[in-house]
Amino acid sequence: MARPFENIADINDTKDLWKVAVRVEHKWSVISNNKEHFEMIFVDKNGCDIHVVVPTTYMAAYNDRFALDQTYTVSNFKVERNNLVFKPSGHGFMVKFTGGTTVSDVNKHEIQPKQHMFTSFVDIITGKTRKDMLIDIFGIGESIGYAQRHRGSKKLQVNLVLRDATNNTINCTLWETYAAQFFKVDEERVNTSVPIVIMLRYAKIKEEGQYPLSVTNTFHVTQLHINADLPAVKHFLESIPKETMSAVSSQLSLNSQNVSRSTNSDNSRQTPMQRLLSGALALPLIEIKKLKQVSFCATVVETKKLIASSFGWCYRACHSCPKAARGDEPPFICDNNHKTEAEIWRYKIEIEAVHKGVPCKFIFWDWECTDLLEISAAQMRDTMIQAGITDPLEFPLALDKMLDLELAFRVKWQPSWDSCSVVMLIKDKPFVQQLKAPWEHTQKVSTSQPSVTPLTEQKVSTSQPSVTPLTEQIKESVDEAKTDAAEECEILTDVEITSRHNPDPVTPTAKRHIGDGSNESTTVAGMCDGELSSTKLKKIIKLEKNI
Repeated sequence: MARPFENIADINDTKDLWKVAVRVEHKWSVISNNKEHFEMIFVDKNGCDIHVVVPTTYMAAYNDRFALDQTYTVSNFKVERNNLVFKPSGHGFMVKFTGGTTVSDVNKHEIQPKQHMFTSFVDIITGKTRKDMLIDIFGIGESIGYAQRHRGSKKLQVNLVLRDATNNTINCTLWETYAAQFFKVDEERVNTSVPIVIMLRYAKIKEEGQYPLSVTNTFHVTQLHINADLPAVKHFLESIPKETMSAVSSQLSLNSQNVSRSTNSDNSRQTPMQRLLSGALALPLIEIKKLKQVSFCATVVETKKLIASSFGWCYRACHSCPKAARGDEPPFICDNNHKTEAEIWRYKIEIEAVHKGVPCKFIFWDWECTDLLEISAAQMRDTMIQAGITDPLEFPLALDKMLDLELAFRVKWQPSWDSCSVVMLIKDKPFVQQLKAPWEHTQKVSTSQPSVTPLTEQKVSTSQPSVTPLTEQIKESVDEAKTDAAEECEILTDVEITSRHNPDPVTPTAKRHIGDGSNESTTVAGMCDGELSSTKLKKIIKLEKNI
């Protein structure tokens, strides 16, 4: 009587005479101590999997018999405890072939492919995953950090930032074959509006020593799929908001990183320029600083110098909200009382920006900094630590790359803080010139303008019209007042209007707002003897003729 088929879930080390119907889910070769063997992942009709090792001794007998996605009947194998440091299967035991192992019934079983169980970025960040398990993840490639494109003293390598459907991000490092595969796809990509979707199977979570939390491929097990035509990938792409898709798709390429995100993209069909201007006031910096309310504005400035903030250039972020997570050891807690187990580093850099001599503090956040620096905050911090720099107030020299740039910005002006929070930036020079063109013709305040009379104790506003128009306006007001006075009286007191005896232009002074909405100016002579103004006369005193 033949042995019945058993389930993979029931396999344990109490016997060797097992008989299972399986499908080959994954197969890879391993070279250790100059000897090669191969390993596999078996899955049964219930979707349960187990790790299989075929030793070097039996490799020649079985290597050609097993192929990916084919089904088999496998009997009589040794079962051992699964004590691997990194496990491709969550099964507590693993299978090892012996001389008595038999393989038959090729492709005679109906076994569906295993449903991928992708690990969420939140579980990785919060440490809810098993540290000894290899995981499956996928996300949109958002930006590229360090890349070793050519073989030499260093291995091929590319550092990426992956983003999931809920805008969580995690660092990813691809090595050797997988790095080369990514470089090939990136170079051959013609349509940069389509994002690169990366699916990494059997990936390792890396949090060793001082290195930032990231995922990386192992040397043998990992599978990399880029823009794969798989149902899981299609479902993932459908779940991503269109504005997120369009914002990140143009940033991944090493050669096309011109536009950063916009958090106010209501229309995914809009161009980046339209998104920057949508719902924003297009104003020069001097006019933005006059606004009394929080406003979204579009402007052009040049970045001049880094501001040495007491908080440094990066901060620990909360995994659930944009706030900083504080504490000396995990869990780190934000102001909303969210607890974060892993360190998530984000940029926050303050830069003094200038337009036409007017300075203002601009706050750059993680997305814009990563776009300009082409390296994540975690990678930048890791580089500093490797160089022996642990002081959080030590600003990396690489940050100087953000200076002396004339860019178009969408900002959130916050008058209470006297600063602009950067929401979006555009590097496109023709657009920058187009945006600032109307402001280039604004008349400048003359540097030869006479000084204001000290008695006024006011300064001329930088936005005040030039000297000549103001002088003419004052003279017209004075002449008009003289005419009215002459008609009303025969003799005036000794107090005369200054401009009557002074043929030279009246010295312009600061404007003073009055109730009727008009502006009036004050001169020194007009302030003497209690006169109110050079353009507003005191009550005229008529004298009797007999006097």
